[in-house]
Amino acid sequence: MKIKDVETKVGITKANIRFYEKEGLISPERNDENNYREYSMREVEQLERIKVLRVLGIPISDIRELQKGKLTLDTVMTRRLKTIQDEEKNLEAVRRVCENLKQSHLPYDAVSETILKEDDRSWSELLAKVLKEDITKEFLTPKQFNRNLALMLCWGYFLCAVVSFFFGNWMLSYAGDFSVSEKIAELSISMEHGFPFAASYETLFIFPFIITIACYIIMYLTANMKILLLVFHISALNLSPIIASVYMFFRYSANVVLSGLHLAVFWLLIIIYVAALYLLSNTLKNFFQKVSHIIAAAVIYTAVMTLLMGALGWPWLITLIGFFLFTMFVGLNWFHAYQDSPECNRYYAVTESCRIMNLFGTAFNMKGITTPPFVQR
Repeated sequence: MKIKDVETKVGITKANIRFYEKEGLISPERNDENNYREYSMREVEQLERIKVLRVLGIPISDIRELQKGKLTLDTVMTRRLKTIQDEEKNLEAVRRVCENLKQSHLPYDAVSETILKEDDRSWSELLAKVLKEDITKEFLTPKQFNRNLALMLCWGYFLCAVVSFFFGNWMLSYAGDFSVSEKIAELSISMEHGFPFAASYETLFIFPFIITIACYIIMYLTANMKILLLVFHISALNLSPIIASVYMFFRYSANVVLSGLHLAVFWLLIIIYVAALYLLSNTLKNFFQKVSHIIAAAVIYTAVMTLLMGALGWPWLITLIGFFLFTMFVGLNWFHAYQDSPECNRYYAVTESCRIMNLFGTAFNMKGITTPPFVQR
């Protein structure tokens, strides 16, 4: 049966069914002809069990362990009862504070942390839970997700354009003045022969690359929205010198004349491409459903920009390669972000924009603390 039939039969939304499949709780077969999921009564029965256990508040992780036989139902129920006792204790504390506030008739301006005089640990745990719920309850529709992602990417690439415009010429010429490889060569001349390109662009490339890795590690280890936004801006400012180092390689190896203005225009044209993807997603409802749409958009945009920029005197080869690689990079990452979360929240949009802005983040997964949380409903 199709997912729509399962949705009706079990009373669980499509988004939840896909989520449970992603978590490994169900494994429907794939139709060899059209690659669609085919659900059997086995999946329906599993979903009915999952529904009951989720209503009782059993975590996904415990349900997974139950299915694998690593936990018994008695053990899981014992854990849940202990959690309920803790929740009842917290609720009792909340009830007492609410009653005191009601009886004292305090104005709104008088509310402060001094009211929470009892167990600080209990209040801290409750606060952490509430704050997590606050950032996960703001669901975005696919259209809203695309708009949030597009706006953040456009802003990030605008920062790249600004950096390139003001510092592009310096970045493209800086490596010729000083190189880490020259210092290494003082210790071992063979290092210079082993890394023939290091003397031309190593300084510009190595340090931004280290910053990129550091930003990825921070993204992996934090779920704080403010920190993630800070990392996003650092990654955006850091992306321009990385791309400049690639351009500089062509400049020295193919005698291509490039300037900071070229880099700035490149980023502005990438902003136009991001806007085009967003407009296409609004115009064509299933645009992000097929990867062929993304590839076609990248090829067409690359062809148009190569002809236009080439007519204006840009180097043909580097324009073709640069636009094709980056349009594919942005489009495919956007496609996967859209596919991974049919229903998501603003937090997910922020983490995905951070990941796309960080070249190292797109090469590896983000399954750390920063993994976007979901709410099952």
